[in-house]
Amino acid sequence: MIYMGQDFRVSAHDDGRRIDRIIRKKWPDLPLSAIMRSFRKGMVKVDGRRVDFSSRVASGNCVSVPWDDPEAGIGKDALARFRDSRPEIEIIYADNDICIVNKPWNLLSQPDTAGGESVISRTAAALDWKDTTFMPTPVHRLDRNTSGAMVLALNGVALRGLHEAWRREGVRKTYLALVSGETPDQGRIDSPLLKTGEENIVGVDTDRGRYALTRFEKINGDPSVSLLLVELLTGRSHQARVH
Repeated sequence: MIYMGQDFRVSAHDDGRRIDRIIRKKWPDLPLSAIMRSFRKGMVKVDGRRVDFSSRVASGNCVSVPWDDPEAGIGKDALARFRDSRPEIEIIYADNDICIVNKPWNLLSQPDTAGGESVISRTAAALDWKDTTFMPTPVHRLDRNTSGAMVLALNGVALRGLHEAWRREGVRKTYLALVSGETPDQGRIDSPLLKTGEENIVGVDTDRGRYALTRFEKINGDPSVSLLLVELLTGRSHQARVH
């Protein structure tokens, strides 16, 4: 394949992002080795100057690369496919920056294959999304078989702000869990969890597991079943289900 090279402007969505991540999003099929080699040879420039792959760029910067235009963005055909996505997803709240949806069970938070069905595709369909430079992006994930509220950013500025809020633990996540049997009125579980590499199963392992902490409060129940309000104080994979 022959690459002719092109210039493009950094969008407001990508303000403050690393240049290599922008390029990998724009050219997802280009081998990482080719991208890194171009940085080493000084073939990637920002406003005419050579840059390192980890350099951060600002909105409006002119980026020069040695590849042709990949028809950046998700494209009109993909947008049409998203709009045809069924069934629809429930929108709990939406403004110009964020969207909160009610994720149903048996739906991936993000697609496992290109163009696959996920919260992203269904949200794009529900919002009649037309922006080819940025897709609604989940700020966190829920397991495939877990339902509940999910927050998606609708632009790059909102995405960075929400990621920072999550990083600073400024967000509290609670779950409703229906469990078999009678439980105490409240309590905490700190059993260490370990995911096995071969079987991809999460279980309690007091020797090798990672620290995990769950707090719960009983809302209602009887000797056979209990409804709990659960708060995950750590974010281990399948933590709520295993604890």
